[in-house]
Order: sequence, then structure tokens, then C-alpha cells
Amino acid sequence: MAFIERTILNTIKNRFEKERIIILVGSRQVGKTFIAKKIFTGTHITQKIFLNCEDPRQLANFENIDTFIKYLDFNSIDILKPAFIVIDEFQYIKNATKLLKIIYDLYENIKILVTGSSSIEIQKHMKESLTGRKKIYTVYNLSFDEFINFEDKSKKYSNISLENSTPQNINSINSIFLYKYLYYGGYPRITAELSTDEEKKEELNEIYASYLQKDIKSLISGENIIAYNNLLKCIASQIGNLININELSNTTRLSRKQVEHYLSILQETFIIKMLPPLYTNKRKEISRMPKLFFSDQGLANFILNDFSEISSRNNIGNIIENFVFNEIKNSIRAADRIYFWRTLQGSEIDFIIQTGKGLIPIEVKWKMFKTDVTSRVAMSIPRSFSSFFELHKNITAAIVVTINYTGKRTVENKEVFFVPAVLIAKFVRSLLMHP
Repeated sequence: MAFIERTILNTIKNRFEKERIIILVGSRQVGKTFIAKKIFTGTHITQKIFLNCEDPRQLANFENIDTFIKYLDFNSIDILKPAFIVIDEFQYIKNATKLLKIIYDLYENIKILVTGSSSIEIQKHMKESLTGRKKIYTVYNLSFDEFINFEDKSKKYSNISLENSTPQNINSINSIFLYKYLYYGGYPRITAELSTDEEKKEELNEIYASYLQKDIKSLISGENIIAYNNLLKCIASQIGNLININELSNTTRLSRKQVEHYLSILQETFIIKMLPPLYTNKRKEISRMPKLFFSDQGLANFILNDFSEISSRNNIGNIIENFVFNEIKNSIRAADRIYFWRTLQGSEIDFIIQTGKGLIPIEVKWKMFKTDVTSRVAMSIPRSFSSFFELHKNITAAIVVTINYTGKRTVENKEVFFVPAVLIAKFVRSLLMHP
């Protein structure tokens, strides 16, 4: 497989200087095993072993701590000396986190990297058994930065920033890279290995089928897989919208309790993200339904069987909003949070980043800005910003996401930045680094 530079790779390498157990979770085919292998081959620890738990023959070696130690000894691993162990797809091991806890407590020279396609049971056991003993990282699909850094061999576009961008080169990025990224999504193998449309669709089919057969089958009784699949199709058409449980229940003929349970599973397995609203004034701000986003647009396209031209779709605004959400999600720090905002009077802001220093409202405006009689762009400030500024005073900056326009205005003593969608991740990272 062609090498795609993953941002998280160096983060994990550096973290191993302090941590003894690191857990990588995420949906299937996002690159967890690839990252684990890169760290495995690059470690300076001479005693090392890579174990794949999708191989049923390996599982007998994990029955208990004694069988595991014997297996390591058989492979010439002295547990009293520094050793590095990778356990790939550890969700197949019964009592996996209990085993990791014992290793952590008894063998201080061992460092372990484990990967797993997340499930509710794994998340529960990690919290209960490994508190204070591990660091968990979620591996997502390729971010747009990772995608364009791989696709743009000339580096003509991948190094463009807010400071050196023009409407013309942003338009080029949109047409050459963004729409391609949104068409088949950010699964690494689709980007790095497959070239034809048919191959990419087949891979999305394989990812989807594997998800239903391996991750979901153990969580949902067989007769409900069809209903679960129908719910997935229903919500894939509602990206960026508020989740109405009653409406979903009526459409899918599932009970409200089942819909809530299935949505929880979809979120725990990283297929969707339900974004909660920000509210501090219950009399003025809505505090109920979350908004729904998909982790990968290509998978959503496959579920809907819609591979029509992205730029001409009726829901292009929702698709871009979904893109912006994932870019923000990949860019914020561990302590930061994302919300959306809506009032009882109908004012709404797509995203609010909550940091330790304050709030950053972000509104997506996927449309061309009008020009005035002098051909200058009229920088339109969303009306909802005024409502938000009135209710919230701890605002560090505000952002309007655009198609290709960059700029800045000061409104009510607040700096409002106009940022093209393809640069939103870079800008958010710089803003958080230098608020």
C-alpha cells in the first residue's frame, strides 16, 4: 500500500515515551493496523511481537495471563526485560482489558499497543478496568489535509494557507480535490490503492458488509439487522439535520427505544456522531434534539446508492456542513468540545467550539458572496451572530465558512474571519494554538 502520512502517527510515537498501554479504536478500514505496523517496525525496543487476534489460532494464547506469558516465552520474549507487544483487533479476546490490567500491574518493562473496532462492551470494560493505566486514541478516516497531501504530488495546492490563497486556487482545490474526497470519502485504501470507480464502490460495499457482519451481529439479534440497515439508510439522507426520534420511529417502524439504541450503537462504532446543542439560557435556547453527522461521506453515498456529481446535488450545503464538522472534529484538542446552537426564535449557528478560553461560533455559508458596484465582495455577517453575541460574551473569534472567499471584519468588537471550507482545519488549529 502506498504510504499516506497520518498525523496521528507521530502523536502516538511521542506518547509512548510516557505511556505503557496505548489503545487505538475506530471503525474498520480507517488505518489502525497500518499505524500499528509502522510503530512496530519503527520502535527501538529489540524484543517485540505482533499478534493478530482475527486469527482464531491466536485466541487460545489469551485465555489467561499464564497462557499468554508462556506464549511470549515460546517466542523468546523475556517479560522481565523491555518488550513491545502489538495486539491487533483485541476485541475478539475475552476479558481483554483484564489481561492488560494484569500486565500493566505486574510487568513494568512491557509496552503494549492494541487496536480494536470499537463496541459498547469494549468501551465499558476499558473505562472500568484500565482507569489511569492507558491512553486511548480514536483513529478516523483520512482528514482532507491527509488526503490532499497524498493526492497533490506537485504540492502546488497542499501548501496553500489562508495568507497566500486566492479565489482562483481555492476553486481549483474544490474542483480537483474536495469533490473527489467527498465522492468516495477518506478510507485510506480507497485513496491509496484503488483507481477505478467500480473498485472503490466494491471496497465501500466490503467495508459496509464487514461492519454489519462483524461489528453489529454481536450487538443486534439477527432478525433486526434489516431494520438496523433501514435506519442507516434513513439517517444517511438526513446529514446535518436535527434528529427527530419520533419521526425515525414512524418511518422505520421501530420503537422509540430501538431507534435510540441503534443510534447509540452507530455512534459507539464511529459511523455517526450526534452533536448536542449548546445552551446556557433554557428560556431562550433549545436544549433537546442533537444534530446528526456521518464520519465518512463516501460511506453515506454508498448507503444511499447516490454517486451523482457532488457539486450539483440539492443537499450540497448539508454535505459541506458534514465535511466541516469532521474537519473541526479532527482539529480540536482533547479538552475542547463542539456543539451547535439554536434559539426558540429560530436563530441557529452550525457549530460552536468551546475552549477553556471561550467560544468560537462557526457558520457554513456555501454560496458565492455578492459584489457591490465597485466589484468588492460584500462580506455578509450571519444575523445569528448578533443574537449569539448578545447572549454570550466570552467569544474569542467567529468564523464564516465560504466557498472560496477569505477576509476579516470586526463586528461588535469581535473578529469575524471568512475561511474557505478546504482551509477550515488549518485555520482552526492555528486559532486554537494562538487564540
